Amino acid sequence: MAGVQTLVMTRNHLDDMTGEAHEFMVMIYGPRIGHKFDLQRDESPLIVGRDVDVDITVDDDSVSRRHCQLQYDEHGWIVEDLGSTNGTYVAGQPITRVLMRDGDLVKVGGTIFKFLSTRNVEAAYHEEIYRMAIYDGLTQIHNRRYFEEFTERELSRSRRHGSALSLIIFDIDHFKEINDQHGHLMGDHVLRELAARTRRRVRREELFARYAGDEFVIVLPETTPDNAKRFGETLRALIADKVFSFEGREVEVTVSVGVGQFRSDMRRPAELVAVADAALYRAKNKGRNQVSV
Repeated sequence: MAGVQTLVMTRNHLDDMTGEAHEFMVMIYGPRIGHKFDLQRDESPLIVGRDVDVDITVDDDSVSRRHCQLQYDEHGWIVEDLGSTNGTYVAGQPITRVLMRDGDLVKVGGTIFKFLSTRNVEAAYHEEIYRMAIYDGLTQIHNRRYFEEFTERELSRSRRHGSALSLIIFDIDHFKEINDQHGHLMGDHVLRELAARTRRRVRREELFARYAGDEFVIVLPETTPDNAKRFGETLRALIADKVFSFEGREVEVTVSVGVGQFRSDMRRPAELVAVADAALYRAKNKGRNQVSV
């Protein structure tokens, strides 16, 4: 009919008008990385666990069959542990029952979800997927992909200006034994805690990233090998001087550190990594828990 417009109201449009938010969980570490689980507000709790008949199934042996539940009330979404074997954690703390906040990380066994509450679900989801592309889900520091992009830019800058550039690479001594003796949950805790301790010592113009497994790298623009070695020694002592505690158990952790220096003929990040990696192996061969250039 002329002069008449039909307005189709989608749920997102209505939410934008009413101010109502949607909530969902994104798996950022675990068997289904990137999968989005929409949370529907009704009276029935949503059960998370390993069983195939629960609402959110997590195929992870460290997750109990009925691990925890999510339920909405007048205050928001509540997560409650259901007596699971390995516990439920929110923002790094073990919980029995707690109100989730936007952006909280929820650890269920060895799997980590991120809770998001937003009016624009798709925008938030795609933003989180982009974040997952450059950040490591377990440690919440940058990943190898971003490290390679960052380092390639720094190599170009150092070649152009003749400036110093150093790379620190370090890994955990006898990490496999930590996993074998104390379990992978302890191993994951060590990786997260080590990353948190180290991150506090890294400046804004530098880059700290998880390279692979228990290997970490720090890119140090305009830093000589001597200064990089001193920084590496600071990190080595920082890790060795304090035990790592998880669920009443303690483990001592040391790292071996290798320092690599930029050369003007280097074109790719892998070349700088190779130099630092060779220094790391020298530190290992000398007995571990030390720094080598």
